[in-house]
Amino acid sequence: MLLRTLLTLVNLVAIAVAIVVLLAFPSYAGPAFYLLLGWMFGSMILVYGPWGNRQVGASRPSAPLPSATPAASATPGTSPTPAPTPAPAEIPFCIYCAAPLPSGATFCPACGHRATHL
Repeated sequence: MLLRTLLTLVNLVAIAVAIVVLLAFPSYAGPAFYLLLGWMFGSMILVYGPWGNRQVGASRPSAPLPSATPAASATPGTSPTPAPTPAPAEIPFCIYCAAPLPSGATFCPACGHRATHL
C-alpha cells in the first residue's frame, strides 16, 4: 500500500471525527476545525512530498543481486568480452500516418517521414 493511499484513508477518518465533534460538542467546534486544518496541511506535505510514493506494510521482493561482475570473472591476462547490444526494435507502422511499414524500411512509403526504431 502506498503512503499516500494510507494518508487518504486517515484523512477521511479525521474528517468524520471532526464532523462528529462538530455535531456532538458544538463548544469544541473551533478547536476541532483548527486541528483538522493543521492535520490536512501536514498530510498534504506528506502526500505530495518525495516520500509519498513509498510502500507501507509488506515489502516487495527485491531484484536478485548479480553474483559476479564480468571483470572479476575474467581470467588473468584476458579482457572480458562485452555483451552484444540488441538491435533496435522495429515499429511495424508509421507513427505519423499509421501506414504499415515493410521490414527494414527507413522511410514511410505513404508520408515520407523517417521510420522510428526503438
